[in-house]
Amino acid sequence: MRGKERQLVKTRPVIGLALGGGGARGYAHLGVLKALHQANIPVAVIAGTSMGAIVGAAYAAGYPIDQLLEMALEINWRRLFSFFADITLPRQGVIAGNRLEEYFGTLTKGKTFDQLDVALTVVATDIVTGEEVRLCSGPVAKAVRASIAIPGVFCPVKVGGRLLVDGSIAAPVPTLAAFEAGATAVLAIDVCSSVDRSDVLVQAWKWFKAVQARPTLQTVGIFDVLRSLKPGLPQCVSIVGRSLELCDRYPAIPPPLTSPVRYWQVRPAVDNVRWYEFHRAKECIHAGEAVGQQVAAEIRSLLDRGE
Repeated sequence: MRGKERQLVKTRPVIGLALGGGGARGYAHLGVLKALHQANIPVAVIAGTSMGAIVGAAYAAGYPIDQLLEMALEINWRRLFSFFADITLPRQGVIAGNRLEEYFGTLTKGKTFDQLDVALTVVATDIVTGEEVRLCSGPVAKAVRASIAIPGVFCPVKVGGRLLVDGSIAAPVPTLAAFEAGATAVLAIDVCSSVDRSDVLVQAWKWFKAVQARPTLQTVGIFDVLRSLKPGLPQCVSIVGRSLELCDRYPAIPPPLTSPVRYWQVRPAVDNVRWYEFHRAKECIHAGEAVGQQVAAEIRSLLDRGE
């Protein structure tokens, strides 16, 4: 091929998705995927946090979008309880998470990352350092379990010498992870919401630490009692406290990317859905489909131009 002809060849953009965490609100990701599928937009890279990791892993495992939608609508409280009825001694968490990992193993067809149909990065948080940890090798089920390990509820997951918990703490919407995984154009789906009132817990924890440090109140003796009880308290108490400190450190929405890139961020209308309201799956899916249809035309145009 001669020089001029080579210059005329354009490389098609590599479309990536950054699927954020948000519990039941994450069903909106399925609606976005449905809209992209209907517009014949190929997804080559997915980075997922928490619920976004579950949806991303299932899609990357090869399920047709219609089947994923059916599976989401079939989830009921009895099924959810079977996942959560894995109670353990509350040392690092109330729920061990073994049953959930078994379910994720079934959901991902027992695949490892290198066996997936779509390149996937699962994002978790190192509870000790607060760092974002990207998982992209080994069993997918274990990585997803780490990404959804809500501190104090689920036991942290040990991976590579790290103690990992919910990825939403360090990366609510893993946009940078999607770009660094090879995407050249990223659609970020943000399903964060203040309806869960996690900010209240953060402020309460800050108040508690501030009051504990006041010399004028040290004579009361209550904090001496709490300190004396600390060795006997479950480790999950410290884990929850640490996670609240990290939540206060990181912004709820990732900062804008500094370099000029092909990037879209959408927010499905699911702000009023609480993280545990899984029975509202249909509503969330419709909200995701609506915003997905709005942005799909622009992405389709980008692909057609080959820019």
